[in-house]
Amino acid sequence: MSGRLVAITGASGFVGSYLLSHLRDAALPVVGITRDGVAGTRAVGDLALEPRWHDCLKGVGTVVHCAAVAHKPLDGSDEARSLVNRVNFDAVKRLAEACLVSGVKRLLFLSTVKVYGESTSGRSPFAEGDALDPEDDYGASKARAEAALKELIGQGLEVCCLRLPLVYGPGAKANFRRLQTLATAPIPLPLGAIKNRRSVLALSNLAEVVAGMLALDEWPVTELNVADPEPVSVPDLVRMLASAQGNRARLFPVPVWLLRGVAGLFGRQAMLERVAGSLEVSTARCADVLPQTHLDSTHLCVQRLYR
Repeated sequence: MSGRLVAITGASGFVGSYLLSHLRDAALPVVGITRDGVAGTRAVGDLALEPRWHDCLKGVGTVVHCAAVAHKPLDGSDEARSLVNRVNFDAVKRLAEACLVSGVKRLLFLSTVKVYGESTSGRSPFAEGDALDPEDDYGASKARAEAALKELIGQGLEVCCLRLPLVYGPGAKANFRRLQTLATAPIPLPLGAIKNRRSVLALSNLAEVVAGMLALDEWPVTELNVADPEPVSVPDLVRMLASAQGNRARLFPVPVWLLRGVAGLFGRQAMLERVAGSLEVSTARCADVLPQTHLDSTHLCVQRLYR
């Protein structure tokens, strides 16, 4: 098992716990890494302080790094900004250095499409060769971590950064939870005129991509966009969520320019952009790298959530 063992960091979190379970079900040799070593996982300690990576990497051949602090705003406190950088950059750099010392051969890093920026409104979807231009601390910390990891390529550590959009699945929180609430709201929503395109990613599809990457003898790329096969509009996603729960979404059309004006009056431009703007990534490279990996449609994945 030495050299074949896969370690999942953040194994008690939303993404990490799902991946750990999925890989175990696929009969892969896998171990979880968590802060406190719960449920038979290996304890790494607080990533914001002095994580004990070396203790967790014995016998490990590949690390899938899921642990992170997500979505802290640029206008947050100095303490919040420091926490994001310590967990999402410093701890990742120390993990990579520990991998080199411990003989770990591969590191699959879960990054974010936010390294590109916040919007593809009026432009083509983000592709892997595009310049990085993150607009918040979360995206910036992930971009810095990607750069640090790539500096180690050629020193004995194979690296690939998976750039993920909004991830949804059982137990999803934050933005997806808010969409679930909107979908079953008893009042009509003024979203019917929105015709945007946003990439999203089901946990089950992410797990298929991770398993596909682990099955490759070599990774032919260092970064890869991962998303459901087709982007969706926010109104269509709300309709999918409502239908999956046996309801009908109550949407009526309001011109987007009017929504933007109202949002501007209340300082909610960024929130409206997440609802009305586009954020789409090209997944052509992922299809080329993993031609045998089948990803289900967003509609099917949403239906599964409520079965």
